[in-house]
Amino acid sequence: MVVLEEIEQIRAGFLKYTREAFLRLPRLENPRILDVGCGSGVPTIELAKLSDGEVTGIDIDKSCIDEFNRKIKKEELSNRVEALNLSLFEMKFPDETFDVVWSEGVIGKIGFETSLKEWRRLLKHNGYLVIHYQISRVADALPRIPQHGYSLADTVQLPADAWWTEFYKPIEEKMDALLHKYRNNSDALKLLEKYKSEMHMVKKNPSNFSAAFYIMKKV
Repeated sequence: MVVLEEIEQIRAGFLKYTREAFLRLPRLENPRILDVGCGSGVPTIELAKLSDGEVTGIDIDKSCIDEFNRKIKKEELSNRVEALNLSLFEMKFPDETFDVVWSEGVIGKIGFETSLKEWRRLLKHNGYLVIHYQISRVADALPRIPQHGYSLADTVQLPADAWWTEFYKPIEEKMDALLHKYRNNSDALKLLEKYKSEMHMVKKNPSNFSAAFYIMKKV
């Protein structure tokens, strides 16, 4: 979907935080990485480049996975990157498959602590779970991380207003032009309306959406 490419040009600015979080991990030799809720693969492709490992991305949105597969071919990463049209509730990977389970932005559908419980089995011994999520929704759960079989290894906090100033505000500035450009494309308009709704929500109180990467080691 062409409109998705335009949104991704903005989203790509967040890769600097993905890179910082990944570089906080110890050096991993050819790791196997699972990106849960990968969307069209913006951070997933970056993880593949950073790690030189094998990366699997899953997402329930087939249009996003189709776009992700296009990128995999363009970047000539078919030997190391796999895109699966799969719900996070349907993951049937064998136990201890991955060195790293990564997730940016999908945790709201399952909950922070639930993800810790359910995804732990996917990690190898001493593997890492990295979750990007709103600080306000994680604060109460942080003391219970050891109860779920992890230690909190590190945290990468984004600037308090990053989601507004670096993502939704630039979308707002382009929104009218995008709505006009894709006025005859129902799928594009549906996607733009989704971003428009999120944009208004974040604009009301940007600090409510202050987020961080939580890097947890399986113990």
